[in-house]
Amino acid sequence: MKINLRNTILKMIPYVLSVAGGLVLFIVTKDDIHNPSVADLINNISASLLSIPLVFLLYDYSNYRVSKQLKKNLSDNMGDKISVTLLKLTMIIRQITGQRGKLTFTSLNNMGDLSVNYIASHLKITENSLTALRAVHNELNELIYHNSNANVLSADEIQSVATIMREISQLINEHSFRKNKRIAAKYIKNILGHITDWLDSDAFASMHFEQLLGNALTETPTHTTR
Repeated sequence: MKINLRNTILKMIPYVLSVAGGLVLFIVTKDDIHNPSVADLINNISASLLSIPLVFLLYDYSNYRVSKQLKKNLSDNMGDKISVTLLKLTMIIRQITGQRGKLTFTSLNNMGDLSVNYIASHLKITENSLTALRAVHNELNELIYHNSNANVLSADEIQSVATIMREISQLINEHSFRKNKRIAAKYIKNILGHITDWLDSDAFASMHFEQLLGNALTETPTHTTR
């Protein structure tokens, strides 16, 4: 994490002045003030000045810890939502490429090994599939939009999701206008590669794949899984 030295110094100035003022008052009181009442008053002021930096530093540290934990929770929640959406996308791709059997973490990784020729030969995109692809694209776009406000995803994570969204758009356009199955298959293979990279990099997704898959199945409309 980069630290802005100038900002750090500027933030420290009030604390330094407060401590310096407290020490000066304490020294002056000790050497030059002989009236007990005045000395007590100035000592109390000195103690307050010395304690102010400690109070604010403790407050800043506590606020930093709370903010850091909150950001982590938001980041984890956002990551889970993206993982669930990518699993919904995976199920759509399984449908349009004629994949059968139960979706597992292993079978998902194996899908990344499908050749372009195999995908092209089994490709069957329906209107329902296009509708589902657009819905997933919009969902990912919404998640990225929320991140721009919360700033909880890293630049690499945003780039990864944005790349998947671009590949989905290109797949939809290819099928809608040119209908070249081989080019469409390349987009699908790219999407599968990005999905497996995302899930492999997410420790929670790897360890709780079944839980996330269950959430994806719950949220996926029936027509996208037939």
